[in-house]
This record gives sequence, structure tokens and C-alpha cells, in this order.
Amino acid sequence: MSTKSLAVFGHGRAGKKSIVGSLIYRCGLDLQKLGQLEIGTNRKISEIVPFFDQKGIAKAFYAPSAQFVVEDTATPDVAFWVVDASSPDQGAQLGPASLARHLAEGSVNPKEKLIILVNKIVRIVPIAALQGGNLIESPDGVSWTGGTLMEALG
Repeated sequence: MSTKSLAVFGHGRAGKKSIVGSLIYRCGLDLQKLGQLEIGTNRKISEIVPFFDQKGIAKAFYAPSAQFVVEDTATPDVAFWVVDASSPDQGAQLGPASLARHLAEGSVNPKEKLIILVNKIVRIVPIAALQGGNLIESPDGVSWTGGTLMEALG
């Protein structure tokens, strides 16, 4: 299995540590590290990254394609751009124009993939407005529907 670097970018309260901590907990903790984590006071997902940083343990997790090691670099193999959906002031700071500027300046320059993560979102309703798809009823034969807009409105 190959090893790839991963960098996580985003606003300070967007949930970057929680995302990485959750991935490590679910996809990367070996039994020895899990034991160290549970013996200490770190019982929350958000405390995994600070615990690893304090102990000098590499933040890594496994995905089907590779082992990912989280690094502080502008040129990782893969980058996450984390946006907090619950914070109205992040639109200007971390919107499309800001991302484009970071990409143009090279401060975010992934070699393979840039994945945008929207954290703290309550619900997504995919629709096809022109055809009315998923507004009132779910269309037949498509895989992208969740609940309809009417269901989301309650």
C-alpha cells in the first residue's frame, strides 16, 4: 500500500482537527495508540490531534487507495479545504474567490486532488429545478436523491 501526504486547510473553527481525529480514530489507530489515548484524558474525537501532536505521533489513517499522513505542507498529494456551513462569516474568507486566490498563489497546491468538505451541514437536498426533480417527488431511476425539498421543509 502506498503512502500519500494530506494537508487540511480551512478556517480555525471549521472542524479540521475533528475531521482528522475522526479519520484517525475510525481508520488508523493501532491498539497501542488506542490504549495510550484511552488511558489519558483524551476521550473526545477533537482531542486526538492535539494528543498526537503532543506525543510526536504521526497523524495517519488508512483509505482503500493508500495510507494518508497528515502534514503541514502547501504541496500535499491530497488537500482538504474545510468550510464551516454553520458560520455565516466564512463566506468571504473561505469562499470560491478565496480558494481561487490560494490556488493561484500556490499556498494550496495539491499534486493529485483537492477535496472540498462542508462541515456542520444539517441537510443537503439535490434537485433538478428545470425538470422539477426532487422538489415534490423523488424522480425514478436516479441515484442522487435523498429526501425531497418538501420533506426537508417538513
